[in-house]
Amino acid sequence: MAIRARVLQTSAILFSAALLAGCGQAVQHEGAASAGQPRAAVAPVSEPRAAQPGPQPEPRAGRCHTSMLSGSMGRVEPGAGQRYAELTLTNSSNETCDIYGYGGLRLVDEAGNPLPTNLTRSPNPGPTLIELSPGESASATLHWTAVPHEGEPTDGPCQPTPATAQITPPDETDWLPVDWTGGPVCGRGDIEGSAYHQ
Repeated sequence: MAIRARVLQTSAILFSAALLAGCGQAVQHEGAASAGQPRAAVAPVSEPRAAQPGPQPEPRAGRCHTSMLSGSMGRVEPGAGQRYAELTLTNSSNETCDIYGYGGLRLVDEAGNPLPTNLTRSPNPGPTLIELSPGESASATLHWTAVPHEGEPTDGPCQPTPATAQITPPDETDWLPVDWTGGPVCGRGDIEGSAYHQ
């Protein structure tokens, strides 16, 4: 009886050892399988690219305001008692702006006193929208007469000689001064002016 109990005890011990050994192998195989599995690929993080330099759009101001412009009077062209000259406005700002249509003009003497001025519109050339980048110009063609009209002196200047023309750009109310180089304007200051053009 004692011998049989020992045999059974020994068998149980051997069985337990075998069982534990099998479990250990199972754990090892499981770990090995996990280690051998392919891992999910991780996408590399790309650095953001710096913005590439390129042409920047010019700032726009809409209509050209008087404060953005400078003026000048071109060479006077004589012809059979008639006078012609270009009155030029230049964009002196750092913004692009637009000019459209006819401007205003008033003649003044050296003291700033107004002289007879009657500006009428010439249909040729007529209004067209002009885009002026910084430094670009548009001109209006002026025409007047140097021949005295009825009631004006004929033995001297028909009218006082202007020193300055006060120029109002299209759709503006403020004016800018331009040296007048055209001499007296006969016909009581009648001047015909075109729309601004290029």
